[in-house]
Parts: sequence; structure tokens; C-alpha cells
Amino acid sequence: MRPRRHAVAIAAIIAAIALLGVAGSANAVFPNFSGCTATDLQREACVDIQNRSANLRIKDFNVPLGESLEIRGMLREDGAGGLLFVPPTGTNGFFARAVPVPGGIFGIEWIPGNTVLAITELAGPASAIRINIVTQTISLPIKVRLVNLLLGMDCHIGTNRNPVPLNLITGTTSPPPPNTPISGRLGTFTFTPRGGIIITDNLNVENSFAVPGATECGFGLGLINSLVNLRLRLPSAAGNNAIEIHNDVALDVL
Repeated sequence: MRPRRHAVAIAAIIAAIALLGVAGSANAVFPNFSGCTATDLQREACVDIQNRSANLRIKDFNVPLGESLEIRGMLREDGAGGLLFVPPTGTNGFFARAVPVPGGIFGIEWIPGNTVLAITELAGPASAIRINIVTQTISLPIKVRLVNLLLGMDCHIGTNRNPVPLNLITGTTSPPPPNTPISGRLGTFTFTPRGGIIITDNLNVENSFAVPGATECGFGLGLINSLVNLRLRLPSAAGNNAIEIHNDVALDVL
């Protein structure tokens, strides 16, 4: 039998959240638990994290991410005192829609063929997604695909080997300069009839990450990596970048 000190029961964590005194009465308009098979809230739970709005800043260049991001799957005890993220079959559990890059390639909206779409992707396996449901911290490595006729389909900011590492917190950051601390916040909590939780309007923040230069831009050959780097001022060292995400979180069983 597994030692009790290593057991991390989902229900116990939810009970700990209740002790924070943050219960609310918001009416949820989600979640989406498709692909999740969790039925035992003591050891596993479906999880759905959907962002309401978000903004990625690379130095002084802002990319509004809108409502484009979702993490969906199941959390399960890993047997070592933590929680393992398990994605729906056939996916990595990270879902994103394309958003336009302001100004496109050349910084001028009206130039034909200038439009660029950005798609945020998970830079690694689903196991790279780590979620702390008490503090609402989300850690994951990402890369951003840039899509345009000139850029091709393989242009990326970040790779699996050299990703953009994010540790999204609801507390206050301690970034290297010239960035200064920014603060997130826990949202409003409600409890479901089955004992799950719904949290609305979390604010997760991170401004300590570096952003690498572009790769494979220009028909997958890297012909215009330098143009993308010039446009986005890449690479960008830690202390020059930030991301803020407003999101809703649901944790429950079917």
C-alpha cells in the first residue's frame, strides 16, 4: 500500500482551497471536459483552463492573445506527492487559436500579404504542463508559430529545445531588471454539487522569461529569420518581456 504521506487526494486539495475563504457565487459559462474520463475525485479530476484575455509583451512590442488559449485534460496523482496532467487522447492538452500580429511583418497594416497569424504551441510533451490547483500556478514551455505566405508554416519563436519557459503565478513576480514586479490575483471560487471547483477571472502573470530568436522563417529555410528578429527585437533577454492572462478554471469529475 502506498504510504499515506505520498497521497495527494484531489478532494483534500479542494478542501484546502475552501479554507482560504474565497467562496463566491459566480455562474459558470463553461467548462469543456471533452476527452476527460475522470470519475473519482479522490484521485483524479477533469481540468479546463480557458483564458478570457491575454497579452504577450516582447520588449515594447505587444501581441494581444484574446481568448485564444485553453488547457484541457485530467489531473491525476503521480504517486510522488504531485499531480500529473493527462491530455485527452490524440492531443497534448494545449489548444490555441490563431491571432493576428499587430502590423504584420513590416509594421504597416495595409500592405498586401503583410498579415501574420500567431499560434501559441506547447514546446514539449503534455507532461511539461504543471498545474498547482491551490495557488493556481501554471508552468509550461511554449513556442509561437508565425504563419504568412512569405514566412511559411514552420516559422517559430522558440523551439522544443529552446522554448519560452513560463511560470504563470497569481502572486507577485520578482523579475530581473529592467522589469519591475507585477502582481496577479486569485479569482472567485464556487463549488459544484459533486465537490469540484470553478474559479472565474484569475489573473496569472510572468515577467522573468527570455524569448529566443526566430527559426525556419522563410519557407522553412530560415531565409528571413533576421527580418522577424528585427521586427520583434529578438532575441529578448529575461527582464524585458511579460505576459498577463485572465482565465477561468474548472476542476470536477464526470
